[in-house]
Amino acid sequence: MKWGPILISAMLLAACTDPDEATTNKRMVYLPHPENQPEFTCVKEADNLPLSDPELEARYQEVRILEKQSSVDGENINNQYQYLAEQGHWKAASRLAYRYIKGIGGPRSYSRAFKWYQHLADRNIPQGYYNLAVMAEKGLGVDQDKEATWAYLHRAAQLGNPHAQHRLGEIYLYPRNDDRMGELYHRCALSQGYAESARALGHLAEIQKNYPKSLYFTQVAASMGIRASALALEGIFRDGDFGYEKEEPLADLYDNLYEQLRQNESATFPGLVEIHPLPPHPTMGLYNPETDQNELPE
Repeated sequence: MKWGPILISAMLLAACTDPDEATTNKRMVYLPHPENQPEFTCVKEADNLPLSDPELEARYQEVRILEKQSSVDGENINNQYQYLAEQGHWKAASRLAYRYIKGIGGPRSYSRAFKWYQHLADRNIPQGYYNLAVMAEKGLGVDQDKEATWAYLHRAAQLGNPHAQHRLGEIYLYPRNDDRMGELYHRCALSQGYAESARALGHLAEIQKNYPKSLYFTQVAASMGIRASALALEGIFRDGDFGYEKEEPLADLYDNLYEQLRQNESATFPGLVEIHPLPPHPTMGLYNPETDQNELPE
């Protein structure tokens, strides 16, 4: 089958309370189908983000502080974000779009959110494409469109958005059964600090019965604050799963980390992998992330 450009139409929902819906510009965006694009290359999102004007950035940070105060008028916050967005501050545009989607500081307005996400996409800012994908996927102010979602996710991932890279990693792994592509996307997201991709890589390696690799990525996920990963490691060393020896001190260590994460969801343990190296698997050895191979101890 030959794939032509995907036509993505910002068709508005008929039953909407947004007062601006009837007059919103029904823009159309064309994106090439992902299968017609070059092989995925890992790109960092930071490399595709414009530098913010220092004065605008300082004002944006002030507005963010005000936003967290429940006593501040929400509409005023929206107005301040809009001013900054119109001056070219991309984070303000993204925040404003989010508030329109949630109906914060005024009526919910998918059309206005679409406008500002499109504004970001027009400037090749990765987050704009990712949020347009979400709107197309859920039918928020536009017709639900799986092909549009697919195209926007790929464009966001190509520009380095880790959320899009994680989503594509999961899609390639499971509905598409493409382990190679799924791992590529997850590794790229992980390289940007996306903890759920570490957990996903651990789960994939477990399915493949590569237990040293699975434990390595599970430990990385635990170090990045994934509570379920700390719990999984506690169980493995408590019960001797996957052929590992029972090691009560290690089980207690991960039980303690689990409890810390239960009490503080934002906790992380940056030195965990180096301070507490994993024991080798009795028959498979240790996973070496540099070579992507298991190595038996000498």
